[in-house]
Amino acid sequence: MAENPITPAAPDHVPANAQASVSVSSDGMRAEAYLTPPEPGGLPISPELIRIALMSKKVTFGIDEGQITRLSVAPVFHVAMLVASGTPPVHGENAEIHPLIRTEKDIRPKEMPDGSVDYKDLGIIHSVHKGDVLCEKTPSTPGEPGMNVYGTAVPARPGKDAPLPAGKNTVISDDKLKLLAACDGHADIVNRKIQVLNAFTVPGSVSNSTGNISFLGHVQVDGNVLTGFKVEATGNITVNGTVEGAEIIADGNITIKEGVNGSGKGLVKAGGYVKAKYIQSGNVQAGGDIEASFILHSDVHCAGSVSLVGSKGTVVGGRVAAMRGITTMQAGSRNSYVPTTLEVGNDPSVLARSREIPHELESNKRDAAALLRAIHLLSEHKKAGRITPDKLEALQRAITTYQSLTQHAAELEEELISVQEVIAASGFGTVNISGTAYPGVRVIIGSENMPLESKYDRCSFMRNEQGIQMVPLR
Repeated sequence: MAENPITPAAPDHVPANAQASVSVSSDGMRAEAYLTPPEPGGLPISPELIRIALMSKKVTFGIDEGQITRLSVAPVFHVAMLVASGTPPVHGENAEIHPLIRTEKDIRPKEMPDGSVDYKDLGIIHSVHKGDVLCEKTPSTPGEPGMNVYGTAVPARPGKDAPLPAGKNTVISDDKLKLLAACDGHADIVNRKIQVLNAFTVPGSVSNSTGNISFLGHVQVDGNVLTGFKVEATGNITVNGTVEGAEIIADGNITIKEGVNGSGKGLVKAGGYVKAKYIQSGNVQAGGDIEASFILHSDVHCAGSVSLVGSKGTVVGGRVAAMRGITTMQAGSRNSYVPTTLEVGNDPSVLARSREIPHELESNKRDAAALLRAIHLLSEHKKAGRITPDKLEALQRAITTYQSLTQHAAELEEELISVQEVIAASGFGTVNISGTAYPGVRVIIGSENMPLESKYDRCSFMRNEQGIQMVPLR
């Protein structure tokens, strides 16, 4: 019987080992491992297995070794797990412009220290001096590059620059980070540009809608300046309408197209000349000349000449004083006796000081007398031994203040003598009347004065050794 052939034994099954694969995101910033479990008896997940998978995908940066260790100890299968991360770039910041001036939306009444609101100070003008910083720029930054998981740099996007909004009369600083005023004036933003204007125009009247105006430069008011408001300028001021009982103060010249109707209020004061159509019940001062067609019941003085222009130039009532001379067609009133003072040859500031000093001396005298009474009373308490420490301190303060007042009074007396000597030595101007000067007019030249008791036609008044003399007008 034939023997059966021997059937070879089937080979033993080799169990599959655990598997690791890696996928990388399209931007190269994330690498994830996908783990497959081993068959029974197969090799488990190991750190080397995951690293080999990473190397196969050329991942070299941002590998999370801690995550690899955790996955080796407690593997998570069939789930993509982050094992490497790139560093994203830090994109640059855009440049920013920071204005340092007010804009129109910031205009509001000024709040006073006591909590009240000044509705005449609306802040519509942002005055700046030459060299003031109008705005600052925070420059853009280039950013910082990142790195993907392949170890390749990822460039950063640089921030965008922003040009300084340089407008008229501005200049950019050397470091290119500041915009400076190139002159004194009003800083404003127009069409997104910062400009400095050395002339400011009020399109209407100075009133509640504008508040007071204070400007480093020239000011033009197209309308009127109403009672109670103020316009100040370091340059010239032009008012195309009327100035009521307001304050108009300019370091330069003042031109008032219509005139001044002050109603006994306000002040018009110029470092240069003042020209007005008329001055009525006003207070006008000028460092130069004053020109008007008529001046009625006003206090007017200047360091130059006063000229009443036109065929009906007239001064009636009040006081007109000029250092060099006064020229008018008519002085005083034809129909009634109206006190009218025409004064020349005296420095207005010296005359003003001559009137101020007596008032200061009188006030000084009252204060000194009150202190002296207090000193006597406290001294009696001290002699009697009844004075307290605080009263003793009050006595010492009173003595010190009294001594200061006494010294100041002596200084005022000396100043008054000096001022009076200046006035006595002055008086070389002339008063020219091209028409008629009526009774009621008083002519003052230097320390001499001459009241007119009768009518004078076409004459000049001047001073010589005999006093004030009237001569025919040349």
